[in-house]
Amino acid sequence: MENTKITRWVRTFLIVLIICGIVGTALSIVLFNKQNNRTYAVSTLQFSFKGAENGLAPNGYSFDTTGLLTDEVLDDALAATGLTGTYSAEKLRENIVIAGIYPEKISEQLTRYVSLLDSGADAEQAAVTDFHATQYSVILYNDFDKNIPSEKLLQLSNAILTSFRNYFANTYAMAIQPGEDMARLQTYDYAQQLDIISQSSNQKQKYADQMQDLAPDFLLDKRSFGDISIRYSNLENDIDRLTASVILNSVSKDQNRLRQRYEMEIRDENMTLKSLEDELALIEAQLNDYNKDGIIYVSANGALSRVGYNDSDIYDKLVKQRKEVTDEIAEINASISMYQLRLDDMDRINGLSSNTVDEDETDISAVKVMSEEEKALLETSVLEHLEALINKQNALGDEFGEMLDAYTKQEINENTISVTEQNYKTPSLVSGAFAKKLIKTAGPICVLGFTVCMIMLLVSIRKEEKAQQKLQ
Repeated sequence: MENTKITRWVRTFLIVLIICGIVGTALSIVLFNKQNNRTYAVSTLQFSFKGAENGLAPNGYSFDTTGLLTDEVLDDALAATGLTGTYSAEKLRENIVIAGIYPEKISEQLTRYVSLLDSGADAEQAAVTDFHATQYSVILYNDFDKNIPSEKLLQLSNAILTSFRNYFANTYAMAIQPGEDMARLQTYDYAQQLDIISQSSNQKQKYADQMQDLAPDFLLDKRSFGDISIRYSNLENDIDRLTASVILNSVSKDQNRLRQRYEMEIRDENMTLKSLEDELALIEAQLNDYNKDGIIYVSANGALSRVGYNDSDIYDKLVKQRKEVTDEIAEINASISMYQLRLDDMDRINGLSSNTVDEDETDISAVKVMSEEEKALLETSVLEHLEALINKQNALGDEFGEMLDAYTKQEINENTISVTEQNYKTPSLVSGAFAKKLIKTAGPICVLGFTVCMIMLLVSIRKEEKAQQKLQ
């Protein structure tokens, strides 16, 4: 090929590539401006408290970032920036994107993750689903107001994240939950009040034990959660002593109502007892039949089913069921005896029983007849001790609450839920985003132009070769 022709083809190649580059660049600019006309504030939200890598908040419960999108958080952020009424929580929520930031290795695994239902899913891929991100990218786009200044957008983004930190501290804080029964304690009789106080004390003691296991090294004024647990245990001893006195002496706001309650409990327990005794009799009959001829007639929905030797596991189940029913019967008999003893104590206290008890009798059932004055004095004493117990429990609850608040502040603060790399982003022709768009758009156009030139060159060379062959 002559030099002039080579020069002409090189010039053609360059012209085509330049034209393709210009067209590709122009198209890239159009597409970039069309698709990336949103500015935004982006921040990195970092969770670094203990347990965050396992997806657990300091109180041991699973946490997520969806709370950032709640009306509570967004309204609080708008109020903090003086934008209440200018924008709505709903509009902001539509323009917030939260995405977990994963290490490179995990990201690679996520892109090739195979469903666990597929036979080819390996252990490494399955482990990906157990990874909990501790860093999140939080983006606030400006679609709710195209003209919002960059400083205001950044300020609003920061206010949202600050509000979320407060929301997180309140939602996942260690706290004592007040019981509904404690709120209306005075509506119950004395024995029931003590039962409610005891249940509340036991729940708080278990919580203190859990906190001691969770934070064994935590101290506030030289007190640990274990110390709180011990004090609740001591309080329970006081409750038990007062409960014994109230029950033994039948102290009640309404003696008739208390008697009716005991009688109702006995009646209900007797009904349950009769049902269990019938069930036990049926089980015994089935077992006796099996012992005689190896056949069991099992009752189901009112019909008898015949079970033979091959179903020996049925026999084992019947033996186990017989023991369970027998144990239930024993418990109910003990409960009936307890309520009957309480009724007998009430009768003796009120002088209704004909039974006499020696003065040197040491049995706990030896309750003397009380005068109305003695009953009133005893009830006053119970009220005083009950009030003291309630005050003691409340004071201990306040101390426990202070410790939980201190622990929450230690675990959830600006250092453990931090905001970093807060930036304002806007579409730019010198940005990395545009470079990617340029490569993706102009690149294929230039390749196409180059390919067309190569095809034309090959065709031209082929024609020239044929022309030379004809001349020869």
